[in-house]
Amino acid sequence: MDWIKTLSDKLILWFLHATSGFGKELTREGRVEQEMWRQQRLRNLKGLAIRSRQRLYADKVSTEQDK
Repeated sequence: MDWIKTLSDKLILWFLHATSGFGKELTREGRVEQEMWRQQRLRNLKGLAIRSRQRLYADKVSTEQDK
């Protein structure tokens, strides 16, 4: 039953995105700026993921050394 909910959620999101016209009102400069901010957010998320993995690894190492 979960697959039905997942499928319906994806279909609803696709429909809303397709009919919203989001981004069509942007000027050329607006689209460039929006893409720049999107890339910045992705870099920030990647950095957070790397730091999280480093902290997790450091915690595992320190826990193993405590044993």
